[in-house]
Amino acid sequence: MWFECIWIALIAIAIITNNSVSHAQSQNTSEFNITHPENDKVQREYKTLNTKNITKVIDNGNKINTQTIFGDIIANSMKNFLPFSNVNENCTKDGQHFVNNLNNQTLWAVKMYTSSSKYPGSILSGDINELGYFDQCMRVSSKRHGIHGAYALANVRFYSTAENRPAEQLLDQFDIIKADWERSKRDALAVRPENLLWALCFPDSCTNEDIRLSIDRALTPALQARNISINVAVPPLMYTSKNTTMEYTNSVFIIYAIFTVGCALMTVGTLYGLFADHSKFGKSTLASKCLHSFSIITNMRNLTEDSKTKDFAVTNGLKTLGIFSVIIGHRVALNLGIPSFDPEYSEHIFTDFWWSFLKSPVAVEIFFIISGFFTYIVIEERLRNGKPLKFIFLIIYRIIRIYPMYITVIVIFAFILPYMGDGPLWKLIVYPEAEFCRKNWWTNLLFINNYVHSNEMCMVHAWYLACDIHFFIVGIFLTYIVWRWNKAGVVIYGILFAISIYIPAKSIYDNKQWGVMPYFHGNIKNLRTTEHFQTIYIKSHHRITTYLVGLAAAYIYLHIKQSKFKFSVGSRIIGLITCTLLHTACYIVTGYLYLPSLTYNPWNHIIYFTFQRIVYSLTISYLLVVSSLSNFGFVSSFIECKLFTVISRLSYVLYLTHFIVQLQSIGQIRQPQYGNFWTLYWEINADIITALSYSLFFNLIVEAPCRKILKEFMNIFLKAGKESDTEES
Repeated sequence: MWFECIWIALIAIAIITNNSVSHAQSQNTSEFNITHPENDKVQREYKTLNTKNITKVIDNGNKINTQTIFGDIIANSMKNFLPFSNVNENCTKDGQHFVNNLNNQTLWAVKMYTSSSKYPGSILSGDINELGYFDQCMRVSSKRHGIHGAYALANVRFYSTAENRPAEQLLDQFDIIKADWERSKRDALAVRPENLLWALCFPDSCTNEDIRLSIDRALTPALQARNISINVAVPPLMYTSKNTTMEYTNSVFIIYAIFTVGCALMTVGTLYGLFADHSKFGKSTLASKCLHSFSIITNMRNLTEDSKTKDFAVTNGLKTLGIFSVIIGHRVALNLGIPSFDPEYSEHIFTDFWWSFLKSPVAVEIFFIISGFFTYIVIEERLRNGKPLKFIFLIIYRIIRIYPMYITVIVIFAFILPYMGDGPLWKLIVYPEAEFCRKNWWTNLLFINNYVHSNEMCMVHAWYLACDIHFFIVGIFLTYIVWRWNKAGVVIYGILFAISIYIPAKSIYDNKQWGVMPYFHGNIKNLRTTEHFQTIYIKSHHRITTYLVGLAAAYIYLHIKQSKFKFSVGSRIIGLITCTLLHTACYIVTGYLYLPSLTYNPWNHIIYFTFQRIVYSLTISYLLVVSSLSNFGFVSSFIECKLFTVISRLSYVLYLTHFIVQLQSIGQIRQPQYGNFWTLYWEINADIITALSYSLFFNLIVEAPCRKILKEFMNIFLKAGKESDTEES
């Protein structure tokens, strides 16, 4: 009894295994064939059984017709794909070698064949992404024929023959959105897909143009018979071979050398910090101070020590909330633009009202509010103490503080990032980022990247730094005006605040824009050229409202502090509960604009864009003002914990470096991704932990040492200025 069960199970396993591995069973360790008599016997038995079953079905008159199923048309057409070229003899010759060796079941040819896509899967999604087996393809090699594997993704667009092909131009964003809504309604038998990414592995003697012509020849006849025409493209960024892989340049070696020197300075600075007080080298000089600024022990102590004053400790929690929300938002947005096994998951994020917090970009406003708040306090304190304002000096000092880490990340994007991974989509996703930074780095350093060449912006998230510098300049002058001419300054502030509301509202109304980033497939895949991103999202004159609220919060804070007014416990509790509810509502209300049944009305988006940011700014400002004058008990203790203090101090470096982590992650995907809540949760945690490790390293090697060295030079500069003033007097 048991023997029979075991025997039946073994036969079943053999049959299933034989059916699934197909050509792979004939793999060998060189370029000759190996046969398996036992497997052949099982295969013959299986084929006989299968033939009988099919015969019964046909005899019953139930014939299966798959000739109208789009996937079968493509699979059958590409099954006998043969790379060739009219001008490249090597490609045609190697293509014939590939076919001959595949027919003989030679290992390298079988690997090359199985690395290519075989059948289009998610036809109902409208976009098909078949990425094949990238790593196996890149390992294919035949010493006998001098052939190596090359990998390409062919982008195939389908059109009805009766239709005119669309011009090569950007579609209207509402057409893109409408197309996205129609994805889930497709019928595989009635509706053809619009776009196909099809992976192919072939001899590296064939160029991307050779492969384009070969695919066109393979697909065109079968599709034309069904009144479908195609447009095939194989861009260089979707073609990968050992010949096209980026080689290390002198610039890369120089950058690596600089980082090596930085690591050496950290080691020497740490040892110097440990033993300088007990040796003859302990004398304090500029050189010794600069060397000591690289001490890991000192910098870690500075990073983790408590703030000198608890007045503004709430900002630690707010900055942590802000940077984590930004990382989450960028992860969600990037995930929506990559190939997916389950497009319905993306649709769910788009349409579900309660997933609104993933689509709301309002969290970045936290940093504008805090920046405005402290700008006003610092400038007024200088004025109140009789110190000269020195506008140019303050602006230059702030820019110089930003530069070291900013330049470091730009250099990484431009020269190092392309070497930090690989994959089917790596060149397509990462290489343009590097090219934009090589081309437009100067706009970042001049902080005009959100206005000049913004469609090719170096680091898509760097618009924030440009806005921050613009706001800081406005904040200095506006603070001075309010302090110098109080009532007139308040009136000027009110006029500027009203203008900051009117300008984006008018732009939304005139251009029929959204009040929030329309996170749809067509937009996310090319975010820089999205109209909302270009005209609303990144422009300083459209985003300054929340910064102005931060200035006003600081003005109110100083007046309350001078009056020595105290908030009662009851008012603090009610205020905290109200702020929490309003703060949450600012995230959730975003979902209303994504409801599929909602007809576009510009007033909905104007009201949302205006009042969401103002209400959100007021909730943050309330926490800043009240917690700085009183506290919220255990809530304040939680917000002010040491973990949030450390993350807050790393927030600037985190903001710059987290995009490197996420680009590495999505650029190295090998297959379309399956998404649900838990996979997103794990990805977010991985982003945060990895970005924290990156930011800690760069803080110790770049940010902290450069700030200390800058401080030493500023002290020398100021001391020299004072001595010069004394001599003149």
